Amino acid sequence: ARQTFLARGFDAASMDQIALIAGVSKRTVYNRFRSKEELFGAAIEETCRNLLPVNTSDIEASLPPREFILALSRQVVAGVLTPEALSLRRIAAFEAERTPSIGRNYLAHGPQWLVDQCTPILKRIVAKGALKIDDPEAAIWRLGTLITEPLHTRMLLGDTPDDLDTAIEKQVVSGVDIFFQIYGKT
Repeated sequence: ARQTFLARGFDAASMDQIALIAGVSKRTVYNRFRSKEELFGAAIEETCRNLLPVNTSDIEASLPPREFILALSRQVVAGVLTPEALSLRRIAAFEAERTPSIGRNYLAHGPQWLVDQCTPILKRIVAKGALKIDDPEAAIWRLGTLITEPLHTRMLLGDTPDDLDTAIEKQVVSGVDIFFQIYGKT
């Protein structure tokens, strides 16, 4: 489905094409997903699942809080800035004007899904006394902005830096530094 959405956009992608590429019948696709919109949400969520390491708990236990947040932030930002992730965001933004439910679907299965996964992690870090945060979900949204902007917007609009790895590192370190200035215990 993701390949078809990326190649054709949401509107031009069909369940027939998706079934053909997947090597299954259209009925099989509809047995699992009630609509193309639901399938788009699943494709977005699967993309987001790949942004987080499978062994997050092990990494969290092995690193000091700031280093853990840096490591996780690097991985998330690198994933969000892949051509595929940027293209899916563009598709969702384009389609959302005509069909707001597609934008809401992207939000729920993309950014909000990531926030939902990271909020319990941040709560554990707060419980350890490393940060002082009253609203962990709001803090995750702020962290997301701090570690991605303005790099994410620039890349969405076609301005990719020559040395992307260095740009990501600079953005993430700066963002995490500011996050700790805001929420660090003094």
